[in-house]
Amino acid sequence: MPQADESWSRRPIRGGVLIGGGSRRMGRPKPLVSLDGATFIERVVNALSARLEQVVLLGQGPVPTSLNGMMRIPDAPGLVGPLAGILAALRWAPGACWVVIACDLPLLRAEAVDWLLAQRAPDRWAVLPRLTPQRVEPLLAVYEPESRALLEELTAAGIDSPHSLAGRPHVHCPSPPESLRCCWTNINTPEELRAVQEPSDGAARGCM
Repeated sequence: MPQADESWSRRPIRGGVLIGGGSRRMGRPKPLVSLDGATFIERVVNALSARLEQVVLLGQGPVPTSLNGMMRIPDAPGLVGPLAGILAALRWAPGACWVVIACDLPLLRAEAVDWLLAQRAPDRWAVLPRLTPQRVEPLLAVYEPESRALLEELTAAGIDSPHSLAGRPHVHCPSPPESLRCCWTNINTPEELRAVQEPSDGAARGCM
């Protein structure tokens, strides 16, 4: 194995859960919303922790008392939105690979983390799953240390969305298998929460 590839294979992999959003559409902090007896953020942390040795919170949002002991990394100063949390993680542990997820994806399963990690390769600086021809998902995605330079370029250009990484060199955008696509389901409103609690299709039931 070439030396560079061997170094890549030994790279630590950490999980980061973004909790800094305003939750305006939900009407209450999304980390504290419950689904099937557990809060959104507890479900996300449990799924990540099943595969990763360290999971940290990115941002200053509220969490249930069960997670009060988790490490927090504050947002990168001068930045807003998801990029503030992603760059904070990459700056805090610059040698690590990060699986970054928003707290409003409570249907996450450990198998989706397995699939994401299987998409990694030494020449892939980020893995942003493609859910439709027009849409990639940057908030259940992989960010290698090399992606930091690309993200810093976005912020310098005044771009605050990591979606803009799609199409750039070394950014891989594979489509998840159908059985796992529900793990990328954002729940932003009470109506979306009710739809998950009372699913009318087999795919949604399979996520629960």
